[in-house]
Amino acid sequence: MHRDGKEFKSGRVRRPAIVKLLREKSTVSMARHFCIIVRFIFSSIRISALVSSVLFYSCDQKTKSPYSEKSNPTIEIESQSTIHYAVGFDLLTYQNYKILHLFRHYNDNADTLSFVLKENGAEVASQFKSLIQIHVPLKNMALLHSSYLPFFSLCETTDHISAISEAKYVYDKDIYNAVKSGTLSEIGYGETLDLERLLELGISAVVTVGWPNVPNKSQQVLGELDVPVLIFSDWQETTLLGRLEWVKIVAALTGADELADHEFLEIEKRYNTLKSCVIDNSNQPDVICNLPYKGSWYMPGGDSYVSNVIKDAGANYLWSDEEGTGGLQIDFEAVYAKGIAADFWINPGSANTFEDIISNDERLKDFQSFKASNVYNSNNRVVRGIANDYWESAIVKPDMILADLIKIFHPDFLPDHKLYYYKQIR
Repeated sequence: MHRDGKEFKSGRVRRPAIVKLLREKSTVSMARHFCIIVRFIFSSIRISALVSSVLFYSCDQKTKSPYSEKSNPTIEIESQSTIHYAVGFDLLTYQNYKILHLFRHYNDNADTLSFVLKENGAEVASQFKSLIQIHVPLKNMALLHSSYLPFFSLCETTDHISAISEAKYVYDKDIYNAVKSGTLSEIGYGETLDLERLLELGISAVVTVGWPNVPNKSQQVLGELDVPVLIFSDWQETTLLGRLEWVKIVAALTGADELADHEFLEIEKRYNTLKSCVIDNSNQPDVICNLPYKGSWYMPGGDSYVSNVIKDAGANYLWSDEEGTGGLQIDFEAVYAKGIAADFWINPGSANTFEDIISNDERLKDFQSFKASNVYNSNNRVVRGIANDYWESAIVKPDMILADLIKIFHPDFLPDHKLYYYKQIR
């Protein structure tokens, strides 16, 4: 979803052919299959450099192994991954460095961006030396999407950010004031990105968001100038805990691994405790999402984190069986027929009132959820009329989103909880 509340109109997200074959034999989501496959390919468990040279080069006996007598044959390659929920990346920890894989499985041609994260002087195994090398911890970063600010806040490393894009969307008061006072640079976005200013600031790495099949010339230029660009695709995750787990990348970049791991475990514990409150509840109300746009209704895919958090909150999302994590483009009439009797309606665009909703289409007042005033939107925390905290801090507060939805669908389960991100539309 975009932070303006509209589902990204990508339709059904495409995966590599190998994943599609697996899908035919399993009910597990394709995104999770993709993650398992790539982790299997990239993870090495207790394998020596000598064995690695055989694996990589035995296909051509005339090719000289990089682990020759002049190399260091004593480096043992042993990795460990602590990524449990996220399907869009993997982070492998070796003895003196980490390997970060960003899986771009949302493009027509899926690929992987890989980086070595190492401290100065760390020795890296030969097969990784061709990857982009990032010397950590980074202290001079540019952030091109304000949704990732909370990752730095959770890691207590906001002082590592030297530049940011589109401050108008920033909810965090301290960050917004820093931009307005000039202590934090604002550098544009997309094709208007101020490359000259980025180079003047000596930016060591850029964090941005990736969308399906959307090339960005500025990002390409930065790569050519040896400024690493880390493209996040957390919006593709199948769970809120998967989105949260992207904080581990920021932690690895800024040297806050221990703090991030601790915070993640605490949030995970709270989330799962809330989930257990409704897991055996037989009353599961039907739920619809979003608003129609130009004759189509873009619903979250059945594998999306929105679909799965509705399930975790003890409700039935009416399109949960539809494959994909992007937006499902559905004709208005089809949603009208299937969703008119739904018990609840959440995330209706940027609507604050019933009038905002029916201004899109008069027929929307026919929905049972509308008639029963069971319409809730995630715009309870908005400043300056445009900066919505749901698109900012919620990425590190999945437990709060879940608590809100449980309160909406099953108010008796959390009698003392007050809605935080959500509010009732009237």
